[in-house]
Order: sequence, then C-alpha cells, then structure tokens
Amino acid sequence: MEPKRVFHYFQEISQIPRCTYDEEKISNYIKSVGEKLGLETIQDDSLNIIIRKPATKGCENSPGVIIQGHMDMVCEKEEDSDHDFKKDPIKLILDNGHIILNQN
Repeated sequence: MEPKRVFHYFQEISQIPRCTYDEEKISNYIKSVGEKLGLETIQDDSLNIIIRKPATKGCENSPGVIIQGHMDMVCEKEEDSDHDFKKDPIKLILDNGHIILNQN
C-alpha cells in the first residue's frame, strides 16, 4: 500500500486498543512518535497531544497548518464476535488493494 509511511503508522495504531476513556496507550504512542522525530511534543494531564513541526525552509512566513483529531475509536462489534476491544488489536486484511478490518 502506498504511501508506505502512512500505512506503517496505520498498522502501528491498529495494534493499540483505544476505546473512549481508555486513550492512555495511544496518547503515549503518539507522544513517542513525535519525540522520536525530534519534534516539540506536549502531552497534558488529559492525555491530549500537541506536536509542533517547524515550517519547511522557505515557507517560514506562510500561514501555519493545524490538524486536529481524536485518538479513541467507537468500540462496537457484531454480537457473534469474540473481539475484546480492551486488549485485542484490530486485525487488518489487505484484499485487492483495500484494507478490511477483521474483528473475529
């Protein structure tokens, strides 16, 4: 899958359980990625993360870009699924160029 770097991180976060009100592991993962990349990384007491990346050389006077999102996911499944969202990773299946999330 391309771009490889995007799907690398998608695979990584799919391994981390992160139901609503249980975001500590995903927050810590995102924090560690920001720090490994050498970026200013802030994690507050509520587990919110801010990562600041300097502008590309020559673009220092351009307007900044802010990307906001949430870290948790809706933990719903089919009644016959034995998936445990508190501990099980999301299994990804690549099928004809499409990612399928498997919860069995």
